[in-house]
Amino acid sequence: MFAFMKKIYTLFALFITLCSYAQSSFHPSYVVKEDFCSVPDIIAHSTFTNKYGVTDLQFVRIENTLSSQWTSAFCDCELCHDIGTDTANFYMEIDDSCEVSAHFYPVDKKGLGVMKIKIFNPEDPDKFVIGEFRATCWGASTTFLKENEFYVYPSPANDIITIQFGSGEDYQLEIVSVDGKVFMDEQVSGLNHPLDISQLETGMYVAKVTSAGKVYYSRFSKL
Repeated sequence: MFAFMKKIYTLFALFITLCSYAQSSFHPSYVVKEDFCSVPDIIAHSTFTNKYGVTDLQFVRIENTLSSQWTSAFCDCELCHDIGTDTANFYMEIDDSCEVSAHFYPVDKKGLGVMKIKIFNPEDPDKFVIGEFRATCWGASTTFLKENEFYVYPSPANDIITIQFGSGEDYQLEIVSVDGKVFMDEQVSGLNHPLDISQLETGMYVAKVTSAGKVYYSRFSKL
């Protein structure tokens, strides 16, 4: 009888443990995004919830299928990682949730991107959850921006970003850190303006455009 009860207790404990791990999740676990190929960045968002019982986690990009010339990036709960990084560790509080995102850069070329991300406790890699992100884009009759349409891409970026602003007039461009420190401030003209950000430290920044008395903002991440 004792042996039988012990077995039942062991099975119950195992069940509770498995249920606890099963609660770690992507929500949704399957995300599909569609947009015009002229947009610089197609972003698929999901929410990851940590029920692993530890704060040090790891992601692995187990699939990254991209059409020709497309590139991609993945943002975990702390940092964004370009196409060259397939795995990294990150910190997350137990029972906390955060937004993760897969970024697809179609470079104005019709196609498909598929990214699968596995997240697990590095000390117990047999228990994991997988999120799948897909992006497709459609061609468009024109790739010109509408007046005052504002894009910054790619994000995340390492050395060069491109500022796309749909006004034909000169405008003021500022690069500002999230704590309000201004790193660049210059007059810019033209629909596409490449900008060297290699001297910036890793982190999140805001591109601020002032034109005809109006102000526009766009965030980007520096690797």
